[in-house]
Amino acid sequence: MAFPVGRAIPVAVVSVAMLFAASGTASAGTVCDLSTATANTDVSCTYGGAWFQTNEQHPTGTGFIDSFLRVQQKGWEQGYNTNARPVQFDEKTDPNFTRNLTLAEVGKKDIGGVMYREFFLDVNEPGATNGQKNLITLDQLEIFVSNTASLNKYATGSNCQLQANDANTAAGKLTDGSANCADNDSTKIFDLDAGGDADIKLDYLVKGSGSGSSDMAFYLRDSLFTGYNYVYLFSQFGDITGNNAYKFESQAGFEEWFTKSSIPPVNIQAVPEPTTLLLLGSGLAVAALRRRRRA
Repeated sequence: MAFPVGRAIPVAVVSVAMLFAASGTASAGTVCDLSTATANTDVSCTYGGAWFQTNEQHPTGTGFIDSFLRVQQKGWEQGYNTNARPVQFDEKTDPNFTRNLTLAEVGKKDIGGVMYREFFLDVNEPGATNGQKNLITLDQLEIFVSNTASLNKYATGSNCQLQANDANTAAGKLTDGSANCADNDSTKIFDLDAGGDADIKLDYLVKGSGSGSSDMAFYLRDSLFTGYNYVYLFSQFGDITGNNAYKFESQAGFEEWFTKSSIPPVNIQAVPEPTTLLLLGSGLAVAALRRRRRA
């Protein structure tokens, strides 16, 4: 089966608007292949009114970006951002990486005269191409909006039960965990699988080659978020059904979503990197030595 590939365009000479205008269009049952990008070219595609584009942002360590969801598990992995604990799936529990996300923290981008909200993804898989372990599939992506913080139950059906493959049926909903899953605790504004099983193929080696650089940007129309205070992103990586040869599983590295905004994360303190602490300690030592000499 052949999968459509977005058109590769030299990023150095093409504007953002032109790049999106020339992007490929993914349809249900196909793969949007972003793994064909290179260091000098970006690839993009559209689906369900959203844009997906290879993207490299530097740096992406704690204190430089606003991380809001990190998932990690070998094979297939999934999760959503929230302050609620315990977490439900494969989310990391550190509040610096998995937390509530306010709409004010999500940056905006004007694309062709239309305002979009932008989200970034950093994948972390092995660098070796042996066995195609550098590849990973974003198998599901859902965006929910709400005026309720710390939602804690992703489920389907009136009994709040979640079957193993429900995320691929576009039936998922996000609630406050009460007995009635029919409660309108959130509104889904995007579902990658709304028209059938659709996937995004990513290559760890294409952009940045490691933790510290983003690999993909995801753009969704700003008008969809109007009237809501909180944004929830549910994502699933790998082949949950185990029978799709064109899907690629996680090799136990973490996948991280983040935003870039002038609004700092709510109640989250940036943790200095070890090198920063070393430089700070060296600076204090020098200052202390100078004071002793003056004395």
